[in-house]
Amino acid sequence: MNNQDQKSQIKALLVPALLETLCIGAGVAAWLSTDKIIWLAIGVVAGTGFSIPAIITYVRANKGQK
Repeated sequence: MNNQDQKSQIKALLVPALLETLCIGAGVAAWLSTDKIIWLAIGVVAGTGFSIPAIITYVRANKGQK
């Protein structure tokens, strides 16, 4: 695996991680402002919608290279 390919794979995982963090942060902010724990759960579930597909794509790409 060359260096450029590795950088693009890291970037492909970093963007969903940042979006997941943003979703969880929004859930925490909504939870603190409304005092309803469901907003925290919604933030976590929404965040996994970004990270799970990225991880699946990363694993499949690495499995194909071996």
